Amino acid sequence: MRGYAKAMKGALMGAALTGGWLAADLLLPEPWGDYLLFSALAVVNIGIGWHLGRLHEKLDRSVHEPQPAEIAEIRKQAARSRT
Repeated sequence: MRGYAKAMKGALMGAALTGGWLAADLLLPEPWGDYLLFSALAVVNIGIGWHLGRLHEKLDRSVHEPQPAEIAEIRKQAARSRT
């Protein structure tokens, strides 16, 4: 159920963000509104992409590299096997 709740939260956030962009497009004057809106969309998308890239790198690193507690346990086992 937790995954379903996260999916719904993401869908609601996406819908709210889309509604915000639409409201901004409708409220701003015609030529300048488009320039400002598309510039703002670009900045937001760059920020989201940057954050997702960092998150993916962090997850990738945690999967492939052992944690300090795991390294300590491996060293303890190696020390026990030598004696």
